[in-house]
Amino acid sequence: MDDRDTLFSLLGSAELPSLDAVADAFDPARLTQARFAAGLSKAKLAELVGITPAAIGQYESRVVTPRRDVLPVLARELDVPVGYFATGRPIGRVDGSEAHFRSLRSTTARDRSKAIAFIEQVWELTFALEKKVRFPNVDLPVLDRQHADPISAAHTLREHWGLGVKPVKHLVALTESHGIVVSLLTLANADVARVGAFSTSRLARPVVVVTPERAKSVFVYRFTVAHELGHLLLHGEAAPGDQQQEREADQFAAEFLTPRSQIVNLLPRTVNLSRLDELSRHWGVSVESLLLRMRETGSVSDASIRRGYQKLNHLRSSSLDAPEPVNAYPGEVPSMLAEAARLADQIGFTQIDLARELRWHPTRVREVLGVDDPRPTLRLVNDPSPE
Repeated sequence: MDDRDTLFSLLGSAELPSLDAVADAFDPARLTQARFAAGLSKAKLAELVGITPAAIGQYESRVVTPRRDVLPVLARELDVPVGYFATGRPIGRVDGSEAHFRSLRSTTARDRSKAIAFIEQVWELTFALEKKVRFPNVDLPVLDRQHADPISAAHTLREHWGLGVKPVKHLVALTESHGIVVSLLTLANADVARVGAFSTSRLARPVVVVTPERAKSVFVYRFTVAHELGHLLLHGEAAPGDQQQEREADQFAAEFLTPRSQIVNLLPRTVNLSRLDELSRHWGVSVESLLLRMRETGSVSDASIRRGYQKLNHLRSSSLDAPEPVNAYPGEVPSMLAEAARLADQIGFTQIDLARELRWHPTRVREVLGVDDPRPTLRLVNDPSPE
């Protein structure tokens, strides 16, 4: 029995939708979303299902509806229940041009489509939980984006959230407490991991997704989250790959995490890695970020900055300065969705109920929630391999 069987057995055969019912209520957008989530092209899916790519295109453009006997094969290859294809529940629609991608140039269109499908499903899961649990209201200041600049936007957010000029502790917990959904992808989404991070404010609740590659260092991760906050505040109209928007988001993150008025008097007058490491841990930013701040202030020469980077790289190649992962810092691990699911469970709305409402497999629910499979692992006592 696998996890899919678990859901079906819990639903019971009487609760499973009939193929006729799914065909009658077929939603082409669900097929597209499931195909994107699986990272499959129309041609590849057609090959797996045993039909033509043109047929997949016709299904997704509402020209025709899949035959009853094709629906289970589509569901199997896309790893969704058959009922997933039926309409009747909210769908988070995000166009590729409405999301900010941290590493656009290093990703393929397929990776970005997979990321878009994930962010849509994060929102759909959030929406389903919000019917059972009250989430924090979205609390972001409204800026005049035509005239806002990254530095003043960082000051405005600090003031709006009552942060003063001190270091930002537990950035992700703080962000979630102001109603923004943060999701840390699991390693199972290796394709999406290449995207780095992405966010959108196009849905009813802003969503920020950070991939595991950015979570290897808590400092890189925090800067990435702050960078995405900058996009949410400054760039209502996303322009994926726009270097100006990326620079502005970086400037926002640097000023938000290390206000110039404070950090400028604390930075050493020479590239002192020991002092920079001390400041790094106090402010929750990387030494590289502080070196950039030193370059901005012009307190040391570019040659000194380059030597600083070289020394830092040497330390890291010698394993003398290993990055610290996010999971060592509980305040930086997203918890809002998992905590909401726990509260919902307390009032009788379990993860299986959530899977049933979303028409997902339970494994997908856990993946988007960011929680582990609670089932114990079966380990065989006898090794069946021949000696």
